[in-house]
Amino acid sequence: MTIDTQNKEQMLAYELIAHTNSSFFLTGRAGTGKTTFLRNVQKAVGKQFITLAPTGVAAILAGGDTIHSFFGLPMEVCTPDTCGRMNETRILSLLHADTIIIDEVSMVRCDIIDAIDLTMRKVLRNNLPFGGKQMVFVGDMFQLPPVVRRGAEREMLYDFYNTDNFFFYKAYAIRKIRLVKIEFQKVYRQDDDKEFLHILENVRLNKVTPENIMQINKRVTQPTADDGMVITVTSLNKTAEALNLQKLSEIKSEEYIYEGVIEGRFEEKKLPVDLNLHLKVGAQVMFTRNDMMRRWGNGTLAKVVKLTKDEIHVQLDNGCTYVVPCCSWDSINYEYDHQERKLKKEVTGSFTQFPLKLAWAITIHKSQGMTFDKMQLDLRRGLFAAGQLYVALSRVRSLDGLFLTKSIVPQYAHTCQEVISFANGYNNEQLINNEIESGKAVFEALHNNDYDEAAKQYLLLVEKKANNDDIKEAMQQAKRFLDNLICDDNLYGCIKDIPQTLLGTGHWAPTFLAALLCLYSDKYEQALNCINEVLNKHLCQEALYIKSRALTKLERYKEADDVNVELANYFDMSTPDAKVLYMIAILNEAYIGEPGLDYMRKLIEAKPKYDKAIVSLRMLMKRHRMTLGSPTESELVNIFNSDIDDEAFAKQLDEHRKNAPKSVTHLILRIKKQDFTIQEN
Repeated sequence: MTIDTQNKEQMLAYELIAHTNSSFFLTGRAGTGKTTFLRNVQKAVGKQFITLAPTGVAAILAGGDTIHSFFGLPMEVCTPDTCGRMNETRILSLLHADTIIIDEVSMVRCDIIDAIDLTMRKVLRNNLPFGGKQMVFVGDMFQLPPVVRRGAEREMLYDFYNTDNFFFYKAYAIRKIRLVKIEFQKVYRQDDDKEFLHILENVRLNKVTPENIMQINKRVTQPTADDGMVITVTSLNKTAEALNLQKLSEIKSEEYIYEGVIEGRFEEKKLPVDLNLHLKVGAQVMFTRNDMMRRWGNGTLAKVVKLTKDEIHVQLDNGCTYVVPCCSWDSINYEYDHQERKLKKEVTGSFTQFPLKLAWAITIHKSQGMTFDKMQLDLRRGLFAAGQLYVALSRVRSLDGLFLTKSIVPQYAHTCQEVISFANGYNNEQLINNEIESGKAVFEALHNNDYDEAAKQYLLLVEKKANNDDIKEAMQQAKRFLDNLICDDNLYGCIKDIPQTLLGTGHWAPTFLAALLCLYSDKYEQALNCINEVLNKHLCQEALYIKSRALTKLERYKEADDVNVELANYFDMSTPDAKVLYMIAILNEAYIGEPGLDYMRKLIEAKPKYDKAIVSLRMLMKRHRMTLGSPTESELVNIFNSDIDDEAFAKQLDEHRKNAPKSVTHLILRIKKQDFTIQEN
C-alpha cells in the first residue's frame, strides 16, 4: 500500500475513504503530502473517484476538472436555488462515483458549496446532503480566503449567510452534516529544514515571534547567477507585470504585438490579458483560460517557440507544441435587488484576445499550490490579506532557497481569527473514531444498495450509544437512521433495552431517543407519549415520522394520515424523502382507501436500486388488477405481470440485476410511463 502507515492521520483518512461513506475535511500545512496522499489513496482503494478544484491550475495539479465546469455552475454568485446544468456524460459519472474530492477548498465560497449540494440532490434524486455521496474537502484554511468582489456580490452573500467571511464551511449543506476534520501533521516538503518548518507553523497559527522574524529577515538578499532559475512572487499584479516586461525586453529577437478587440463597454482594468500582447520567441507565458480540449488550463506555463502575424506557437513542459486560438470574454455589470434577492446581470461588452500573459513573475494568489526550489518574495509594496505571508513563504522548499527584497514586519503575519477557531476542531480522535465506527457499520450495506440493512445498523448504534449515555452521538446516529430509512417492517422488535436515563429528563433530545427506541421495541403507546412530549417543544420532520408510525402500529390510521399530510409539507418532491413516500403509499392503500401507486412510483424514481419498492408496487398493482401494458419481449416485464408470488418475483428481480441489468432499466422505464388512473366501478 502506498499510504504512509506510520502516519496516524494518514491512516485515519485512509480508513474513512476506504471503509466508509462519511464526508470529511482533510487539511494540513504546506508540504504535508495532501495531494500525494489523495493520488495514492485513489490507487489503493477500490472506489470510483471524481476530483474537482476551483481553478484550472488546481484542477490540473489534482488530476481532475473544475467545479464550475463539472457541475455546470454559473460564474457569478449562486443563489439558494442555483442548480447546475450537467450534461448526460457528467450525470452518469456522478451516478457511478463513490467519492467526490474537492481540492483547494479554502478558495471555494460557501454559496458554491450549496449550489453543488442542490445540484447533486436534484441529479441523484436523493435528499441526503450532496445526494448521499461521500465528499472529501481538501485544503488549508490558513492559506488565502475565497475571493469576493466588493459591492453587489459581497452585499448579496452577506444577505444570504449573515457573515463577512464566506469560507466553504459556512455553507448550509455543511451545517447539516458532521464534518470531522483531519489535519496531516508530518511535513514532507520542508522536512530537511526543521528551523524553517517551525517558523512556518508559527506564521500559520498567528504565533510568530521576534526571533522568527529575525531568522526570516536574514534572507534579505538578491539572488545571483549562480542561484539558477528563481521565480519572483509578489502581492500585486502590476509588480509582476513590470518584471515580466523587463524580462521580455532582455530577449534580443523580433517583438510581435497582438492587438485585442473591445466591443461595447469593457473597463481596461478588468481585462483578463493585455489589450496589446507583446511577445518574443523565448518568452515565458501563462495561459489565462482553460482549453476546451483540455490541453492546458488556466495557469499552465509555456514557452513561445514561433510567432507569425496571426499565430502564436507555444511549447508546454511536456514537450507538446500547439497553436493558441483566440478567446472572447464578456463584461458583466451586476446590481443586487434586495426585494427579489437576486443579482441583475447585463452584458455590457466583450473582449477578444489570445489567452496568454508573460510569466517570469507571479502573484501570491496564483502561486497557491505550487512549490519552488528558489523563490524571491517581493515585499516592496507590502502584504495585505490574512494568510498571504504564510502562502508566500510556504511555496519554497527551504529557508536557503528564499530571497527577500526587504525585511518582513510583524504586521504581515496575521491570520483570520475565525479560521483559528475552526482549526480547534482538528484531529478530534473521539469524533473521528465515532465516524469510522458508524461508517464501517453501514458501508457494505450502502455499497450494495441494501438500505434496510444500513438503517438497522444505524438503529443498533443508536441503542449502543444511548446505553453508553452518549446522547450527542446517539442523536447523530438517529438522524442518519432516519435519513437512510425507507421501509421499517423488519425493524420492529429489534431493540431490546430502553435506557431509563432517557425518560423523565425534561430535555427533548433524550425524550426523542426514548420515543425512537420504544417504537422499535414494540412499546407503541410509550413511543407516542414520548414523541408528543417532543413535539410540544420541538416540531420537526423526524418527530412527525415517529408519531405517524406509532399511530399506525396502534391502528389509529386516520390520525396517522393527518400526520402524514403535515409531514409531506416538509420535503420537495424533486428530492423526496424515501421513507415518507413508502409509508404514505402503503398506509393509503391498506388503511385509508386512497391509491398509493403514484407515491410508490416516485419512490422507485428516487431509489431505482431499491428492489422492495418495485416488489411493493407490483403488489399494489395486483390489488387494482393492473399490469405494465401489454406483453413485451422483456422477460422481466412479463414476470412482473405474471401470477408468481412476491418472494419468487423478488428473487427473479435480484437475478436480473446481477445478470441482465438492462432488463431492470427497461422495467423501471415502463413503470415511469405507466398510467395509474383507477377506473371507478
